[in-house]
Amino acid sequence: MNPTHSKRERLTAAAATLVHQKGFSNTTLADVAEMAKLPLGGIYYYFKTKDALAEAVTERRVSDIDALLEKLDRLPTPQARLKALVNVWAEDREIDALYGCPIGSLCYELAKGRGPLSTVASRLFTHLLAWSEAQFGLAGFTRKQAKTHALHLISALQGISLVANALGDSDAILSETRFLTGWLDTLSRTQKNGGHA
Repeated sequence: MNPTHSKRERLTAAAATLVHQKGFSNTTLADVAEMAKLPLGGIYYYFKTKDALAEAVTERRVSDIDALLEKLDRLPTPQARLKALVNVWAEDREIDALYGCPIGSLCYELAKGRGPLSTVASRLFTHLLAWSEAQFGLAGFTRKQAKTHALHLISALQGISLVANALGDSDAILSETRFLTGWLDTLSRTQKNGGHA
């Protein structure tokens, strides 16, 4: 691996962790350099501004989502893929209860200014929504239904991450993900029965 690329990756990974744990506004470039075990002066070679670092963190999260969705796409059915997405939240419940969802919390902070960073951050949600909508479409729902179901699913997952973080209660995520899994099963049965439960 190119040493320059390696250092940039270390800084981006450190920033992603710190932004998740402390929030973007509370994360300093000095914090990032310290976690990456690089001199503070070196960070400016890779990231001239904090906004440039935020963009790199967002791009990293987009790459993480791409990798996750690529893995889920290997599952045999749309329902299995959607349920596996829900299960990701169940598996990450402890860390999400501590710090919130890394995607949702980053978007929330960066969207406040409604500047260029909010546009970059919005890609995280548009990506997840588009993929989820496509899965519901493949499961036989109309375009309008697929869009509605995708919005409900992603909103529920993000909402429970926020609630669990506020309460410090990982069991809340477990409860909601079980409910959503049941909801997906019900939708599947209804779809197979021609829209009748």
